[in-house]
Amino acid sequence: MVFSNHEKVRIAKLLDEVGVHQIEVGIPAMGGDEKATIRQIADLGLDTSILAWNRAVLEDIQHSLDCGVDVVCENIGRPLEEQGGGIVEVNAAPGLRMHLSPSFGKGRQVGEAMIANLYAPGDDGRIPVVAVTGTNGKTTTVTLIHRVLVAAGLNAGLGGNINPPLISLVKDDPDYIVAEISSFQLEWIENFRPSIAVCLNVTPDHLDRYATMDEYVHYKLALFKNQRENDLALVNLDDAWLKDLQFNCRRAGFALHDGYQDQPGGYVRDGRIFYCPATPGPRIPALEAIGEGVAEDMLATALVCHELGVSDSVMEQVFAEFKVIHHRFEFVAEVDGVTYIDDSKATNVGAVEKALSGITRPTVLILGGVDKGGDFRAAIQTYRDRLKRVVLLGDQAPRILSEIDGLLPIEKAASMEEAVSLCQKAAAPGDIVLLSPGCASFDLFKSYAHRGEVFAECVKKLTSQTN
Repeated sequence: MVFSNHEKVRIAKLLDEVGVHQIEVGIPAMGGDEKATIRQIADLGLDTSILAWNRAVLEDIQHSLDCGVDVVCENIGRPLEEQGGGIVEVNAAPGLRMHLSPSFGKGRQVGEAMIANLYAPGDDGRIPVVAVTGTNGKTTTVTLIHRVLVAAGLNAGLGGNINPPLISLVKDDPDYIVAEISSFQLEWIENFRPSIAVCLNVTPDHLDRYATMDEYVHYKLALFKNQRENDLALVNLDDAWLKDLQFNCRRAGFALHDGYQDQPGGYVRDGRIFYCPATPGPRIPALEAIGEGVAEDMLATALVCHELGVSDSVMEQVFAEFKVIHHRFEFVAEVDGVTYIDDSKATNVGAVEKALSGITRPTVLILGGVDKGGDFRAAIQTYRDRLKRVVLLGDQAPRILSEIDGLLPIEKAASMEEAVSLCQKAAAPGDIVLLSPGCASFDLFKSYAHRGEVFAECVKKLTSQTN
């Protein structure tokens, strides 16, 4: 039976999951697709040993090492011993000759010595991974990190939850892989080990999937479980779930305000990032323009890229030119002096709070959709000083109404077009109309992106009506 490369990768993962200790994955010396597939399997980080067949010549061994295979032989003579033979001598590389015992035919452990001969000290040939998780801000942060690394002249791959799959990035042999990792993906990891792991925040989300908030947090924190002493864990010190965590590796924290200068990490003061205790870093755009959520993402980005040796000037340039991710606090239009903002990617209450935290102007807010759990009342109470009105839309409008009734004026809409019309009537010049639903979109829309697009279309109709 002949398997495709994709099938070979899936089979290797399945064999690892059922506890197979060794997998023969192919012949690297065949080159081409065979070599690429072996490299993909080797970089999965499986528990099982990945075996590749080689002739006893340096050229074949080099092909295996090119695939990322760690050639470690506990006893290279065992297969021959079982057949009544033995190894007398191994020529591992030019100038590296290992004389073995001809009288016993016993092999010596040569794998580690061979790798040491081919790589610099401390380098095992694997690609460093920067992995980012969190309830909100993952896509923005990995996009920023990737852009900074590329601007610094590094070969960086970007993938994971936002596509493409990480395994597809390996063929380009990048200096770094930047990965967005969701809680769903973290349910299944066993050996994934990022060199730098970042958790941006943890707020109630996907509670339609997880039985408790503790279970959700458990999977988020699985990102750190395989890190080793020299790896880095980076967490948000403003987050109650994260601020007191300790790890088996180096730890750093970040917060929008100062007050944590006594520990590794960074903070923002007067529009500038500072590395603890007080070293000036790159400047960031005004909070009113980007919101506190994006400011936190830029802070986390700066700490990651500073760790990787990127200059502050490169970061500052990327931050200045950065346009927000589509549907994440994205400017749509200004109509009759009212600013319309699409934050449709805010699919949980925590994201709504991030959006409102950076706003100082009177705001009319569109909420609602498919509920994923979360306390809307607490969020609205916290930011009611800047909220003029809430317009409810979608399946969970009745539940949200029951939570926030009496806090401020509320209206219900049957469609996005009606919601935008109600917002237009309630808003005055200088106000903001914010679509930040705090819910999933699948009641009325195909996706959060589709919801944002429909919102933008409705706003554009207002523009044409006023011209």
